[in-house]
Amino acid sequence: MRLPRVGRLLQNAFALMVSGVGSAVIGIVFWAAAAHLAPAATVGRMSAEIAAVTLLAVLAQLSFGSIFERFLPVAGDQTRALVKRAYAMCLSAALVLAISYVSLGLGHSFLPASFWWRAVFVISVMLWTIFALQDAVLIGLRATRWVPVENIFYSLTKLALLPLLILMTARQGIFVAWMIPVVFIIVVVNWYLFKKRIPKHEVVNVSEEKLPSIRELITLTGAQYATLLVNVLTTSIVTLIVIDRLGAVAGAHYYISAQLAGGSGLVVASIMSSFIVEASSEPGGMHHFARVALWTSVSLLGPIVVIGVIIAPQILDVFGGSYAAQGTTLMRMLLLTVPASFVVSFFTAFSWLDKRVWWFAVRQLASAAVFFSLLLTMIGRFGIVSIGVASLIESGVEAFFFLPMLIRRYRLAVRSTVL
Repeated sequence: MRLPRVGRLLQNAFALMVSGVGSAVIGIVFWAAAAHLAPAATVGRMSAEIAAVTLLAVLAQLSFGSIFERFLPVAGDQTRALVKRAYAMCLSAALVLAISYVSLGLGHSFLPASFWWRAVFVISVMLWTIFALQDAVLIGLRATRWVPVENIFYSLTKLALLPLLILMTARQGIFVAWMIPVVFIIVVVNWYLFKKRIPKHEVVNVSEEKLPSIRELITLTGAQYATLLVNVLTTSIVTLIVIDRLGAVAGAHYYISAQLAGGSGLVVASIMSSFIVEASSEPGGMHHFARVALWTSVSLLGPIVVIGVIIAPQILDVFGGSYAAQGTTLMRMLLLTVPASFVVSFFTAFSWLDKRVWWFAVRQLASAAVFFSLLLTMIGRFGIVSIGVASLIESGVEAFFFLPMLIRRYRLAVRSTVL
């Protein structure tokens, strides 16, 4: 057996962290610039439109992001077919979802009435679907080093375009700047994937694990999709609820605080994605990979949470005094939910490796029910702070359910592999 390449796990996780943190930092600058160049109401509407695009794109991906990370490392000569089939299915889903969203009038509070702008919205959902999926393909094929190059280039380009496009179209400039770079990046990355990386992967990597049958694949994607719907309800849709209940200005205050606090989740996602890919590729090194994933996560998340809670007002003040005044408490509360989010993410990684994710989705659904019950009850009285309160209580529920199970699964991974 080949020695487990723990260094590869750290290397790939670091690449993803650079991508996530770099994109997040540039994203902070992007939204800070937007907050100074456009009224808060415009920022709120644009954040809702971007949230709608990313929400629909996440739904349209049909959980193939997780499928790619888990099974592309062992797909062998079936890699190209798997990626093409997934792209076709997800693009079809994106088209249907986006047209349905527009036709039902769900974006009436922020989408322009023009037919052409709404067509742009539909196309944007399709583009963002592939833009997100191609990262998972790169990760699954162990070409993770290109992910930060792609995403940081995208972030810098949209930032550079922002002032010009706000001058050209004040109402939609933020959204257009957000989307234009995606077209170029999709062309370049997929040329690399299908002309270079996938052919090399099919030649070098001989599958040692049988890929799931269609029935098993449907079961896995269905379970992940159910979990995804729960996660979407606790992230993207909250923006739309705030816009509807509290207005566009409150939407801007919430969105910026949530984006900043969510940066810590990028660290966890980076480490867990790398853990899944490496453990799938080399099951014999499971105990090494699990230990490295655990201690790396703890070492990074602790300082992030502590420092973030302390300097939250100073960070938000970059966007303007109103953002610091209205969003500091919320940002601190959301940062305090990070430990529980790590527990859930680590256990999710083990669930994917074990191909057992259905019952996990059911338990998450219960915690989401707690969150939305609290949010909808409190939001009229406490405003965006109610999101932080509901998130803290929900994270307590998740930790109560998942921490004991994570401890047992971690110990089993270490003992079984060592033995």
